[in-house]
Amino acid sequence: MMATGAIVVVNGLNPLSLLTLGIGGVLALASALPSGIAPKFNPKLSSKNETQDPPPVIDSEGVASRREALASPRASEIPTPGEFKIYRQAELNRTTASLLANGAILIAGEDGSGKSTLAIAVVEKLQADGFTVAFIEPATPKQMLLEIAHQFDITTEDLEGKSLTADKLKRAIAQFLEENTAFLILDDAHCCDAKFRMWLKQLRRSDAPMLLLATDPPRTDIFINIPRIELKPLPEYAIREIMVQAAAERAIALKPSELSKLQERAGGNPMLAARAVDEEYLGLDVESGDHRRYFDITPLILLAGIAFVIMRFIGLGTGDQALYIFGGIAAAIFLGLSRLLYNLPPEDRRIR
Repeated sequence: MMATGAIVVVNGLNPLSLLTLGIGGVLALASALPSGIAPKFNPKLSSKNETQDPPPVIDSEGVASRREALASPRASEIPTPGEFKIYRQAELNRTTASLLANGAILIAGEDGSGKSTLAIAVVEKLQADGFTVAFIEPATPKQMLLEIAHQFDITTEDLEGKSLTADKLKRAIAQFLEENTAFLILDDAHCCDAKFRMWLKQLRRSDAPMLLLATDPPRTDIFINIPRIELKPLPEYAIREIMVQAAAERAIALKPSELSKLQERAGGNPMLAARAVDEEYLGLDVESGDHRRYFDITPLILLAGIAFVIMRFIGLGTGDQALYIFGGIAAAIFLGLSRLLYNLPPEDRRIR
């Protein structure tokens, strides 16, 4: 009889009343639970907050404590100040393997993208394996030849004690590379004299292993003869680690929001990342960076062309002649523009 009465009472209530009764019953049961079995739940904590780094400890002078790095979950992955870390391991392995196979390779990328850092890592890896490496930078042709001869331990004087001419140095270096396993690495090769690059091309014909690093190299002489690796922007985590390391070297604390703002200015460029920290350290107000990390808008243009095609069909179906004509002209322009951008070389699609 009581069950029947309960059903009648429930049937007489509207859905809103039922919902109110249900919420009230849940709250009453939760308050009646003993303290020993109450669920341990803190509404102020979330999984995101639990994984965040603890706030930096700031001393009386406003300098961040070095202990904040130890408290971070990724502290073991972030290099300590002054520590060398390579973020392009795949490029390092590929370059080293090519050189060991008596090959030549060109590493291209924008200024500050990490070409020199990668070259230093290649030199250290080859020297650790017991190979002879000559790592040079742009200078006059004679100075570069003398530097190569010095690092290869090639004599630069004849039997009479006179300095060898440039042509004799070239022949001596070429003969040394033919008789020994040695590697030639040239940084900023695009700044070298054209005649010197032609000599490198002649060396390459005799299978002399070499690594060239250049910023936007022209498609001429030696640069068109050897395969290239285009360095892409570093991922966001790598740029953040570089910034954290640079900030630690300067004993400054950067909040996550400040790091995010600086990352936008870096654009995946490690040198610009370190420079952004320096600018923050000096208190400079810089709005944008010098990077060339831009998005390809060709898909957006293609979508706009498709939208105008749809607009043309709508005008055809509704009998709107103006909409039909406008949609056709706009679709032709946008689709033609997207095709033009698609056929351009990749570097021409960048905004300079």
